[in-house]
Amino acid sequence: MKALLWILLGSITLSCVLGVRSEKRDATERTKNVLTYEHSPPSLPLPPPGKLPLVTEPVTFRVFIPSVGFIADLKTNAYVRWIEEQTGIHIEWIETDRVSARNKLLAMFASGEYPDIIFGANGTGLSTQDIYRYGRMGVFLPLEELIEKEGYWIKELFDTEPTIKKIITSPDGHIYGLPAVFTDDYHMTMRQKAWINKKWLDRLGLAVPKTLEELHQVLQAFKKFDANGNGDPTDEIPMAGATRNLENVVLWLMNSFVPAGGPDDSGDPLLNNFEFIVDGRVFFSANKKEYREGLRFIRRLFQEGLVDMHSLVQDRSRLRFFVEGPVNRLGVVVSHHPANVATLSEDPRAPLHEYVVLPPLIGPEGKAYTPWLIDAVIKVGELVITKQCRYPELAFRWADHFYRIESALHDKGIEGVHWERIPQGKFFFAFNGKPAKYRYLKPLAQEDNAQLNMGPGWTRDLKNEFAIDTGFSYEEFLYKSTQVYEPFKVRRYPFSTVSISDRDLGEFYELRRTIHSFVMEASNRFIIGELDIDRDWPLYLKQLEQLGLSRYLSILEKNL
Repeated sequence: MKALLWILLGSITLSCVLGVRSEKRDATERTKNVLTYEHSPPSLPLPPPGKLPLVTEPVTFRVFIPSVGFIADLKTNAYVRWIEEQTGIHIEWIETDRVSARNKLLAMFASGEYPDIIFGANGTGLSTQDIYRYGRMGVFLPLEELIEKEGYWIKELFDTEPTIKKIITSPDGHIYGLPAVFTDDYHMTMRQKAWINKKWLDRLGLAVPKTLEELHQVLQAFKKFDANGNGDPTDEIPMAGATRNLENVVLWLMNSFVPAGGPDDSGDPLLNNFEFIVDGRVFFSANKKEYREGLRFIRRLFQEGLVDMHSLVQDRSRLRFFVEGPVNRLGVVVSHHPANVATLSEDPRAPLHEYVVLPPLIGPEGKAYTPWLIDAVIKVGELVITKQCRYPELAFRWADHFYRIESALHDKGIEGVHWERIPQGKFFFAFNGKPAKYRYLKPLAQEDNAQLNMGPGWTRDLKNEFAIDTGFSYEEFLYKSTQVYEPFKVRRYPFSTVSISDRDLGEFYELRRTIHSFVMEASNRFIIGELDIDRDWPLYLKQLEQLGLSRYLSILEKNL
């Protein structure tokens, strides 16, 4: 078992060599990076910001887009047709699959022949760092002047969500890409959750625990008695998780001591996060005395057989085996949502319906936390305008229109077919507990070809303003479960939206992977007793420093 837990430390060096045609201009021009175009744009009259259509005579833009599942045919797509009717802009789509999108873009950049616009840029494989780099090279236009002069709906976004503008601003002060902001995807912002078997609690006459000590008592009862009611008091697994960061039982429990866990945005699902923003500064949790005390308590749960030891090495698919076998054997499971370990079903007898959310548990110091991944619902740079665009003001106004509530609505399908506004005189409750504004009429399927589901935009609270379906609604279940976590949220370091400088980028990638791998390896070794929590703690702290923790945190702080 110990051998399985040994995670080999490695380091990665990311080489950020991008094949872009060199531009002949001096360093001063490159630094200032004012709005410059390949050709002087002709004069084009535009209506006042916020007014549609944008043109009276047809104008065509060439737009590069990675294909996704909900787009059957862009030429006949209902949402695309609606956009053209609203704006008057015709789009010549340059389609490609997601796998080859990045390579095709790099080839275009190298050739010097660019599209006017790149739509759904995150889906092309362009990272925040790529957009910043190409912006400084002059391939992508800075947009802040256009936002100030021509923006309307995007300004409404900035006024409502003030942090967004700062998030999308590059280190040089320019904005090169327009974001997609999914503020209605509430449960995605707090993904580190646990679920407890309410059926077992009821059978044993127990309540959902609110403190860590109450959980300890509940797990003891699950282990001692026949909680699943099959006549065998020895087959219950009180609590379990898996190796993926969203099923990490150690770090879910750690949040009763100090903030910990959740994805670190490295792309590796086995790596966990230990960086948070507290009082405006970077906070690293895995070297704090509270983290050590958390390890001490969690080790106790493992020693008593209350947490399945396989949680440290098993894939989450094994959790489904425990839940959906001949009898449900699992009392508490850590996962983003219970459909990860149980089949989604409206049948109230299905194992999924045995679970309710387990809130963050108050620890010995009277505190509890949960990682808040607010940047996880923000895609930086979903649309960029290249320097070869002849009408950049018009291109921006076309992009600005996607931040309308009407645009977000029509990306949910055809009005009157897939959804409708609530008729006057009728009343339904929405997911957010308020009177619903809209209701679904039929599910949106791929063959309907009525959605893009990508590109810039702002959803507001749209998904939660739809009427609750009759019967079981999984969206409502997740929404209300996430509300339980709301008072405990602590913001995770915004890895996915911050722009690390070129000078620090390679070192940042290497340090993040090395430190996060080491912390989880050492944590598991402390828990199984391979390391002594008292004797080996000072050595653990020393090794963290030797791996470059201070330098790593200085990079994060500098680029925040």
